[in-house]
Amino acid sequence: MNKIDTNVSHPEQSLLKVIGPGLLFAGSAIGVSHLVQSTRAGAVYGFALVVFILLSMLAKYPAFLFAPRYATATGKSLLSGYRQQGTFPLVFFGLSTLGTMFIATAANLLITAGLAKVALGLDFSIITVGILFSVAAMTLLIIGQYHWLDLVIKVLVVFLTLATLAATFMALPMIDWATSGAFLPGEFDVVTVLFIAALIGWMPTPLDVSIWQSQWSVAKMRDTGFRPSQRQASIDFNIGYITTVVLAICFVVLGTAVMHGSGTEFEGSPTLFASQIIGLYEQALGPWSGLIVGVAAMLVMFSTYLTILDGFPRGLANLALMMQGKEEVAAEDSSTEDTRHKFYWATMVIMVIGALAIMNFFLGRLQLLVDFAATVSFLGAPVFAYLNHRAIHGPEVPIEAQPGPGLRIWSICGIVALSAFAILYLYLAFLY
Repeated sequence: MNKIDTNVSHPEQSLLKVIGPGLLFAGSAIGVSHLVQSTRAGAVYGFALVVFILLSMLAKYPAFLFAPRYATATGKSLLSGYRQQGTFPLVFFGLSTLGTMFIATAANLLITAGLAKVALGLDFSIITVGILFSVAAMTLLIIGQYHWLDLVIKVLVVFLTLATLAATFMALPMIDWATSGAFLPGEFDVVTVLFIAALIGWMPTPLDVSIWQSQWSVAKMRDTGFRPSQRQASIDFNIGYITTVVLAICFVVLGTAVMHGSGTEFEGSPTLFASQIIGLYEQALGPWSGLIVGVAAMLVMFSTYLTILDGFPRGLANLALMMQGKEEVAAEDSSTEDTRHKFYWATMVIMVIGALAIMNFFLGRLQLLVDFAATVSFLGAPVFAYLNHRAIHGPEVPIEAQPGPGLRIWSICGIVALSAFAILYLYLAFLY
């Protein structure tokens, strides 16, 4: 059994030892939600949907923050907090995961493979490229497990962040503020509301990723043998979360600067879409940037695929452990670890096979696939926000680790806002 240092008062403990789960969160978020949804928002609506991106970030923030805070306070993942609330939360998590994991994996793998084909000039089919990426990702996770996942994501997220910031500053002078500067849509028709729902669903990422976030925090503690303070865990998370906010706005700027008002629409084919994304950087930075940024975007999408490939199986493996009266903890015994690994790898293989099958079916309908998966996540967001709120206020969480009045009110307001918009969406969907 691993020994975890729970003394968080040592000044010699560097914050660098803590940083990791927050950037893993950013790595999981800076994918389809940013490259596809944020860029589409800018291309179609200019800056009119930025307010909804920011409102989504604000509404979901407490629910996401509670994940590392719960893990730090208890040494366990949020699933432990869900189990304290009864059977329904675990069943809901399991059904939500099974309902989205194949589609979300397929969507991310489609875009990753499309970027690889364009950036590297590969002649292989999109399915073949998807298989190669899946084998590479699974090999990386087999060899390095959490430690390599943590290291690779840090490098890739920093690289794309710098490239995107540079492209954004170069693109700002290209914006026609007279046609793109409105900060609300001209009309809230059904098409606009449905797209806003899909945009919010994966902005910055689905709320069930908070479960992964807590699991990565537990894995980080097991990997380093050190349990951070609440403040350190919050700083690590905030670095990742702020990164997702900034880059979401950056992709809106790029989509607005290059495509809004041009009459050009994003293609449904993953390779053609990838060409358009790379073209955004080339028009902002110059033709020389195409290869560099294309490879960077491909690698960051690969990092998103890595986190997905780890997150879904890890969540279901932990759910299976709980069905046996066990769970993943920071100080995990070898028997529990062996059992968890068996469920983890079996789930991963099944998920990849299912995702490849879906990829083959949706080869020319990328946006339809993304919008469907994002909308499902959008409808489940209020439930996850509520469950996370209850978990962080559970009896197993020390009083000093529970949120103060301000954050508690913020969380409740977020739950109400997410619920209200979900109800509005369902009303419009059934009405029309």
